[in-house]
Amino acid sequence: MFGRKKLSVQKSEDDRLLGKIHEIQERINNSTKVVNTSFDLPQDTQNEIKLDRIKYQYLYLEARRRKAAAKETTNIIFGEEDTFLRQPSRAEKHW
Repeated sequence: MFGRKKLSVQKSEDDRLLGKIHEIQERINNSTKVVNTSFDLPQDTQNEIKLDRIKYQYLYLEARRRKAAAKETTNIIFGEEDTFLRQPSRAEKHW
């Protein structure tokens, strides 16, 4: 009202979405380290890891659809660490 810009609902929801993506990605990274160091995992832990990966894929696609970008988390969506939904190259699309 007095020269202050209002934060849009879309921007706040995009920030929340990107925060959730970052949180799930950290959880996946931690669980991957556990998987690599452990000998035998319980079925519950394996199911949680699969569920986290599915959540990450869904939220990733939603962020891409919304074209959401934030300064501190842009590398999460468009970075090189993203291995779950790697886009095929032109050569791979050809075959």
